[in-house]
Amino acid sequence: MSKPKVTSLSAALSKKPQFEKFSTWIVGDTPLITHAWSQKARLEILQKQVKATKSGKEPRNPEQDFINSLYEMTDGVYGFPVTGVKDCILDAAHKDRGIPRTAAMRALWLNAEMVRVRPALKGAICDMPLVRIYGTQPEMREDMVRIGAGMNKTANLSYRGQFTVWAIRITGETNPTILTEEALAFLVQWSGKSCGIGEWRNEKSGMFGRFHLATLAEEKAWDKYAAGKGKLPVPVPESDAAPLPMAAE
Repeated sequence: MSKPKVTSLSAALSKKPQFEKFSTWIVGDTPLITHAWSQKARLEILQKQVKATKSGKEPRNPEQDFINSLYEMTDGVYGFPVTGVKDCILDAAHKDRGIPRTAAMRALWLNAEMVRVRPALKGAICDMPLVRIYGTQPEMREDMVRIGAGMNKTANLSYRGQFTVWAIRITGETNPTILTEEALAFLVQWSGKSCGIGEWRNEKSGMFGRFHLATLAEEKAWDKYAAGKGKLPVPVPESDAAPLPMAAE
């Protein structure tokens, strides 16, 4: 009696890979504002949920608020949640454009570095998937905001980090039978204008966090800068057709 045939699924996949890898840059057109959840804010939420006794309110520390707003990966290196980048890209997907959001979501995977942040509950872990922000160092910005709900809103000052010149290298995989490279390029380019990332973006009635898909010249310039072999690229208006200029050292 002959043995039944055993099929190797790995061998079947190796003949025709289902996913294609991609790499590109998104380049900021307007400054990027970040607002990470601080360990203190997490603790306040936890204390409220477990009905713990509240301690007295500590004096405001604007410098610490600024530091807490940043997603620090290592000393002096900052990132942004990759989930926010993906949500932004998916914002441009719609069945009326021939790219249904649910289909695009399942066909797109973005790579990220898992960075462990301090949780509110001792003993728990919280890994944040971040992509690195390249560009100028963050500056502390001051904004007038209103907090609360309805008629109970009160004026307050908010101190957060701003990256004036910035770019993010995006890498990942797509299912080309669902999301072609041309379709992905369209989503990235359109989402940078229609949605944006970070605080006060276009989607939230703001003007910050707008970006565009890097040109070939910009990709080369940012690749060199990221590798420590080039100067910080200077953004140029989209209407300018001249090659990307480089900042002076």
